[in-house]
Amino acid sequence: MSDIYNTPVRYRSEGGAIVTAEIFYAHCGGCGAENYGSVSERLKWAQKHAAKCRALPRR
Repeated sequence: MSDIYNTPVRYRSEGGAIVTAEIFYAHCGGCGAENYGSVSERLKWAQKHAAKCRALPRR
């Protein structure tokens, strides 16, 4: 497996929360949504979710 899949990918959502796609899952730091699909599904989900999620970051 390539190193790109071992590195978390982070996107900033519209509301300012961080959406992270990691090795085994992806999650939103604002609304708490999660995705456990394949690597390519998680990356696509994280990018699309960051574009539409308006949640503020959790503290």
